Amino acid sequence: MKEERILIVEDDLSIAENIQEILELLGYVNIDIANSANQCIKVIKKYRPDLIFMDIKLKGDKDGIELGEIIKQMVDAPLVFVTSYSDPTIIERAKRIAPAGFIVKPFNTNDIHAIVEIVLYNKRTKPAPEAAVIKSGTESPFLVNDAVFIKADNAFERVHYDDIYYVEANGNMVTIFTKNREYSIRKSMKEIEDILPAHLFLRVQKSYIVHLGQIESFNTKEIMLVQGGVIQVGRQYYNGFLAKLNTITES
Repeated sequence: MKEERILIVEDDLSIAENIQEILELLGYVNIDIANSANQCIKVIKKYRPDLIFMDIKLKGDKDGIELGEIIKQMVDAPLVFVTSYSDPTIIERAKRIAPAGFIVKPFNTNDIHAIVEIVLYNKRTKPAPEAAVIKSGTESPFLVNDAVFIKADNAFERVHYDDIYYVEANGNMVTIFTKNREYSIRKSMKEIEDILPAHLFLRVQKSYIVHLGQIESFNTKEIMLVQGGVIQVGRQYYNGFLAKLNTITES
């Protein structure tokens, strides 16, 4: 019996069960199946899989490659794409997140056996990084790492990250809503997204970036902020947003 936990992300139940049966024949007993991005994120949070099989043509707001980008931020698990497409554009997109391998449909037991054994062997024998070279996700190259200086009138004003509620885009301008005032600046949302630290701020809609520490509650459509504001969540952003939060659910 092999203890590694394997997640299969596939919206075609017959294919998912086929992979599961092959894995069970190979001695793997800890196998989970997710048929959507939302379910996939919940399973990863709960079980922290050692290997993930991901269908590229996953139905829903995100395909398997986009979901794979989110997963890479959540768990250090090798990702194997399952695909029936050899479109060079898809392959190039997939390569950008460095998958551990590809399985092409239709596959057989030998295909699954080879990829699982090689990928998990590489994972087990991968040397642990030296403690000295591990960098904190909150490490900043700037001298001041708890605030940003925003140009207002004729001076740069210091604004603590914890005092920023959210950022809203309006045409070629953005407005930064803070505890003490609002700042309107001629910047793009991408520029603001690159400036604000990613472990504190997240883009949740085309026109909104929110401070994660300012969230009071949320659902699939709205975020309610501690100070009373309400922000809409974009459908294509929801799973990435959910992946950033520590959540407890009934299932």
